[in-house]
Amino acid sequence: MAIDLLNLQPHKVSRDLSGYITYIYGAPKCGKTTLATQMDRPLLLAFEPGYHALPGVMAQDITSWAEMKQVYRQLKNPEVQQQFRSIIIDTIDIAADRCKKYICNQNAIEDLGDLGYGKGWTKFKDEFNEIFRGLTQLGYAVFFIGHHKEQTLNTSDGKERIIVRPNLSNSTRETIAGMADIYGYAHQLRADEMSVLTLRDPSGSIECGCRFKYIPHEITLSYDNLVNAITNAIDKE
Repeated sequence: MAIDLLNLQPHKVSRDLSGYITYIYGAPKCGKTTLATQMDRPLLLAFEPGYHALPGVMAQDITSWAEMKQVYRQLKNPEVQQQFRSIIIDTIDIAADRCKKYICNQNAIEDLGDLGYGKGWTKFKDEFNEIFRGLTQLGYAVFFIGHHKEQTLNTSDGKERIIVRPNLSNSTRETIAGMADIYGYAHQLRADEMSVLTLRDPSGSIECGCRFKYIPHEITLSYDNLVNAITNAIDKE
């Protein structure tokens, strides 16, 4: 495609999830996959079988990173692009492990660190970016689903502090979270209540964040609530 700077148009910020990479992690069965499947024309790439109770979902099981690359090639097909507009990765935890295993097999090593300082992780980041940023450049919205963990850290004053964050290694977490425009933690405050989505946490006890300055701290977990929160944040900004 020829570049013509004289025909550039101002960028319009998406008011739903269609223009973004979303990453929601949390406890099982709190509504993450249900929310994700309300995206526009979603395709669920199931690295683990978590969609069997969702009628009508379009899902493709993925058992290796080679299969993920095969799906990526098919998603470049214009006919496929007409059928699907959103790609759900469930779960990104397992997808990351598949990617690491793929790189290790390609380089005949047991661990990414065996390639030398930083080289294995660079290959990992490059592979992730090629696939998932490539999907956004093709016009797809990308929605990552993941699990959580509680991690105990020692503060500078010698006290212990519990942090909630994705159940990933530090390097993997930084790679995926760095890609996300919307990064939230889904959980239940009490067992008999609706799940909530924490999008900002001033205390720093929950790892989350968002590119929208005025996004609320926490919302009831639903697709409509998240879209409304984004719309309101854009209007305020």
